[in-house]
Order: sequence, then C-alpha cells, then structure tokens
Amino acid sequence: MTSATQPSLNILTRVGDPNRPGMRWGRRIFRWMLGSDPHPTSRQMNEIRRHMLMGDGRADAVVAMYKTLPAGEGRKLVDQALENGLHTLTDPPAELVTLFEQIDHEPIWLDRDKLNLGCDVSRRVGLSGELVLRNLSLMGGYLGAAAAKPLAFTGQLDRMTPRRLVETSKFWMDVTTRGGLERDAEGFKSSVRVRLMHAQVRAMLLESGKWDMAWGQPLNQWDSMATILEFSVIFLSGLRSIGFIFSKREREAVVHLWRYVGYLMGVEERILPTCEADAMRALYQVIATICDSDEDSKLLGQSLADSPLKFADDRWISQRLAEIERTLRIGYSRYILGDEAGDALGLPRTAAKYFWPAQIPLRVGAELFRIAVPPVNRALVKRGERAVRIQFPEQVKRTRADTSFTPVSRLAR
Repeated sequence: MTSATQPSLNILTRVGDPNRPGMRWGRRIFRWMLGSDPHPTSRQMNEIRRHMLMGDGRADAVVAMYKTLPAGEGRKLVDQALENGLHTLTDPPAELVTLFEQIDHEPIWLDRDKLNLGCDVSRRVGLSGELVLRNLSLMGGYLGAAAAKPLAFTGQLDRMTPRRLVETSKFWMDVTTRGGLERDAEGFKSSVRVRLMHAQVRAMLLESGKWDMAWGQPLNQWDSMATILEFSVIFLSGLRSIGFIFSKREREAVVHLWRYVGYLMGVEERILPTCEADAMRALYQVIATICDSDEDSKLLGQSLADSPLKFADDRWISQRLAEIERTLRIGYSRYILGDEAGDALGLPRTAAKYFWPAQIPLRVGAELFRIAVPPVNRALVKRGERAVRIQFPEQVKRTRADTSFTPVSRLAR
C-alpha cells in the first residue's frame, strides 16, 4: 500500500499503550539485557502504526494480477518462474517482474555460512523446537487480538488447527534445511509461496467488507515482522527457558536465517532486525504495543491446546498419550507465558507447568557435555534431523485422513 492510499494512522485502535503500568518491569528487564532503553519514541510509535497499515505491495499486485487472467493461469506463471526462473516466461506480466526482481536479488548482507549454522542450531534441539514454536511462539501470538483476526475470519477455527500446524511445520522444515534457501531449493520457494498465500488472504479479507481497518491491514508489515521474531529470538528464548545453551554466534546465526526468510516473505528491510540486539529491541516494542486478547484469542488458544487429541488415532493408548501430551504442552505454555496469559487463552491450570523448570539442571548438564565434546554436537544435529523427519510424515498422514479439514491455502484461492 502506497503512502498516497494509506489510511490515517488515527483509525488504529489496536495499538496497546506502551506506557501502561504492566510494562514497567518488562522495560527494566529488556533495558538490563540490552544495555539501553528499548522503549519506542513517539516517532517510532508512528512508524509502528504506519507499518500496521501496510500490506506487501509487490505480492498484493501479483494477486490482483491473478484476477485479470483465466483461472489458475496466474498461479502457473508464478510456479514456472519459481521452478525455472523468470527468464523462461515469454513477456511476463510487470507485476511478476517486480516481485522476482526483489526475491532474485541477493542482499549484500547475506551470509550463507550463518544460514547453515542457523539451520544446524534449529535442528540440534530436536522436537523441543517444535514444542517451543507451537506452545510459545504460536500460542503467544494469539494473545494479541488484532493479529489473530485473520485466522478467526477464515472460519473453522477448531477444524483448521491440525492442517495449519502441518503446513507451518512443512514451511519450517523447508527453510531450516541446510541449503534450503538456495534459489532452487524448497525453502526459498516455500517462503515465496507463503508470501503470496498471505497476500491472497489479505485480499480476501479486505474484499469481504467485514474487515475493520482499526485492526490495521490484515497480515500487515508489523505483524509479519513479529512472526519472524517468533521463529528467531522467541524460539531461542523458549529453548533457553528449559535449559538449552546457545553461543552468541549461534544466536546471531538464527536471527540472520530468519532475516533472510523475512526478506523473501516481503517484510520491509527497514523493520527487519539485523542482529540479536535489534531483534530483542523489536520484541520489546511488539510486546509494548500489543492489544488486549479477546474471545477469538481464547478460541484459537483452546483449539491449539487440544491439537494433540486431533492427531491421535482411535486406539486407547494413542488417546491416552495424546491427553498426556496435551497436559504437558499446556503446562509449558503456562510456565513460559504466565498464568495471566494462560487464563486469557482459556488454558486450564495444571501442575504440569512445574515439570519444565524441574528438568533444567539435567538439560544444562547435557548441554555442557555437548559443548565440551564437539562430536556430540554433530550427532545431535543428525538426531534432531531424523526426529523431525519421522514425526512430520506421521502428522501429515493423520491430517490427510480427515477430509473435513480445509487447507488455509485453499481458503485463499
């Protein structure tokens, strides 16, 4: 959305007050971690509001182009350009040229050694990474009612959760595979396809006539940047909260990996964090300006909490294990997000939240051994890779078996 057509910043009611009393302790903690005050200035607040009203101009133009072509032709052009290169198209539409000029341009700051290290770190933690992404990053993202509205508006909150988890897992696996962000690799192509799917959802919601711009643009720039944080510094923080140890170099590599993913997904470089300190500052500003949760937040939170039950089969043991998994996951969310947030998300209170801090000493011991013996680190990367590769196909199989699920990507068409 250009500045000429952008609505006034005054229409936004979704912006939380960064000076509310509840932010005082958070501000002190972040100031201690960063060595400087991360509190947004008045000019930065205007920038935050401006980016809440911004879509993704290049991707939005491609989606608008779809409507000028026969059904399915626009998607075919995108697929051909992604698979074989824009140069293989005869007289490609200008909108497609503009998009691919950006994604095919390799930023001068890109460091592929950091990308590979970021992938190794992501895989080394094994299934603990999935725990954090689902029950901290995704669950915590539902706390902001405005950011959760696009999911709420697509409907089928309960039935779509398993499919959404599978699609997100596939995307994460693609981009965290070594070499996955090379031009012809699946991570690169997945990032662009998700970007265009977001643009389709954005167009669908705006055209519905039901979207309230007081929430900002659907899937706007600020919320998209916050999503990148969910996969980087929030991911790392959640793992550190249960005893994982990461070096400064490893943390910077994960931030760098998701900086490039964000670039491919259309997040403006102006707001993409360049390093861990930038990312933590941005995280504080996201927390400081988040709006209150609402009933949609609670519905989404409860649906996500119940997702282990949806992946279980009909056997008694499968159902019982799913119930245990559900309780442990809820306990982790309660532990890391706090009881106030847990209540807002409709999560039942459980003593399982004490399970997670109780294991920290054992985890720290294992991590110190890993650091002292480098071959162990390499073995853990391989083991983590196998673990996610085994779990993901099983989730896909169980999800596909239920024909009532509707993929998010289909809703966007």
